Amino acid sequence: MLLRFLILASFALFYGTGISAQANESYSVRAGDRITIQLFTAAGQKVNVVEGQRIIDRNGEVFLPYVGTVILAGLDQAGVRNLLTERYEAFYSDPVLDLKVELRVSVTGAVPRPGQFYLDPSATVAEALTLAGGTTPEFAIANVNLPSDPTRVRLVRNGVSTIVNFRAEEVSYETLQLRIKSGDWLHVPYQRRSWIRDEVQFWGSVVALAASSISLIVLLGR
Repeated sequence: MLLRFLILASFALFYGTGISAQANESYSVRAGDRITIQLFTAAGQKVNVVEGQRIIDRNGEVFLPYVGTVILAGLDQAGVRNLLTERYEAFYSDPVLDLKVELRVSVTGAVPRPGQFYLDPSATVAEALTLAGGTTPEFAIANVNLPSDPTRVRLVRNGVSTIVNFRAEEVSYETLQLRIKSGDWLHVPYQRRSWIRDEVQFWGSVVALAASSISLIVLLGR
């Protein structure tokens, strides 16, 4: 079962790398995305004041040193690079701008490290779960790290909720290929526990233990 999951994941990674560069360049920037910038002069000197990470605000804008507020939402990565390079040409001759765009994804629920993560546009939903530490194991101790239910992972995208199955022995190749979208929210639920079922299992174990002890006593008394 685990082998099947690893094989599917390997295929997804192999075929995904061939189109990752294209996905990066064609992705259109949205509010909430993060850009990382490095600017160099024609002589190769880094402009430290411009370097750094910045979040696109809800208006699709970002504030940058010297050039001020720039609207980036709707532009692909190449378009952002060209626009910012053009703006900085007013201050530097033939500047070279290095740009990376990352999408924001939130992961909550039964994962070791819930929170917000920024990933490459070519990343998958499975990779987002991995960054959060993956789903908690079924043998987790109650009140310390409750076990998750990977068969009911909820993906909320653009206000629409979808249930996705990430159980290792059941996950499909298509699910492993599912790419993230900016603003995605993944919620991993805890396993549904029936109090009655747990009580029955507990007392059943007690009865079985008692029966074994009685049988041992009878056997030893012979």
